[in-house]
Amino acid sequence: AAMKAAADTHGLATSEPHITLLGDAGAGTEAEMTAKLAALAGIGAVPCIFAKSGAVTAGIGADGTVPWNQSAVAVPAPTPELSRAHRTARQAFRGESVEAVALEGWAPPIRQPHLSLAYGNPPELVATLDTPPDYVADTAAVFSCTPPDYVA
Repeated sequence: AAMKAAADTHGLATSEPHITLLGDAGAGTEAEMTAKLAALAGIGAVPCIFAKSGAVTAGIGADGTVPWNQSAVAVPAPTPELSRAHRTARQAFRGESVEAVALEGWAPPIRQPHLSLAYGNPPELVATLDTPPDYVADTAAVFSCTPPDYVA
C-alpha cells in the first residue's frame, strides 16, 4: 500500500511488493523461467523482518547516482532463510556453483536484500516513507519491474 501511495502521489512506477532475490534473473521463455523457479519451491517460509527505524534508505552507486530501482528501499534482516532463498535463486537462475553462492552477491549498489518502496523517486521522498511491517514470504515469483520507458 505504501508503494502505491508514493507512486500515485509522485507519478512514479510501481510493482507488486517483493523482496528482490536477484536484480536480473536472465532471459528465457516462460517455460524455462518456470522450471528454474521450481527450484525455490522447497525453500519454505521466509521471515522478512525490518528494523523499526533506519530501514528505509536509497542505494547510491559508485558514481554517486541513485539507480531508479533502489531509490527507496527497506532492508530486511539477513535471516538464514532469506540468505538460503538468495543462494538457491542464484544457483537456479544463473547456474552459479556452490562455492560462488557461498559469498553474498545481492544486487548493487546496496548489495543487501531489499523491498522497494518506490522507483525513480526524488531523494527527499525516502525520509517520508515508513518501514514496512514484518511479514513471512511464502511465494517466489519472477517478474520484471523495469518501467516500459526505461533506457539503460
